[in-house]
Amino acid sequence: MRPIGSGNLCEDFIAKAKQTWNRIKLSALWGMSIFEETITDINLLDLQINHPNEITTKKFKKNEEARIGADWEWWIGSDDFWLPLRVQAKIVDPTTLRYPHLGYKSPNSPLRQIDLLIKYSLNDTPPRIPIYVFYNYWNVNRFDPPWLCCSYSKSLEMIGCGISEAISVKTILDQHSDMVKDIANIMYPWNCVVCCKGFFTENEKLPFRAFNFFSGAFGKRITETDFPSYKMEKFVRKGAPRYIYKILKGEELSVDEWKEIVVSRITIINV
Repeated sequence: MRPIGSGNLCEDFIAKAKQTWNRIKLSALWGMSIFEETITDINLLDLQINHPNEITTKKFKKNEEARIGADWEWWIGSDDFWLPLRVQAKIVDPTTLRYPHLGYKSPNSPLRQIDLLIKYSLNDTPPRIPIYVFYNYWNVNRFDPPWLCCSYSKSLEMIGCGISEAISVKTILDQHSDMVKDIANIMYPWNCVVCCKGFFTENEKLPFRAFNFFSGAFGKRITETDFPSYKMEKFVRKGAPRYIYKILKGEELSVDEWKEIVVSRITIINV
């Protein structure tokens, strides 16, 4: 067993993606259902175990997903610069090669989950980039997707956790598709958030590198009408909400800070 704290973020994000691919494969083989929430908890926990000095995850007893369309937030920080991401996770159906819940709409909401995610992410203070994490496995003989990663040779297990920007996903969903064959055209391995080499220059801090990945990978797909200011200064900020620092220190949150948090999990990557 590897010692706690060893390895690097890139290696472990890739390892979690490959484990997710194989976990979904085995669950399909054995006829055992596995859900997004379970995979999310396992992956975030394992990442924190391997990086206790860099990653902190806090889970809350909240049920706000139906209102804001998000499962969790990532706060990516370095030298007190921060990039917040708001995340919705979806798992593939390996039989149909669809994401069957991608177009989900709560009976109590006039908007689809994806529309809520985009709306509340971009209009929050500070704004968050809305993203999707896709949990994947399928028989590779049925579909061989394009490989978008600029940093690694093709290995489909690496998209066991695939990532995409939400407005790009919405464009496909609005064309009445929730198929892997269409989403794959805008899906990168999730390790691109922490170690993409295709969209940044050397020595950039992690929040800027992560933003440049999203901007470079998806910026040209997003119209000015949909996203009028996809600018670094809008999303990468000096300083974070007070509750982020308190979570990092293991301190109790105030009543107002509890109310400010609208997701059930916050994962802080601070390097």
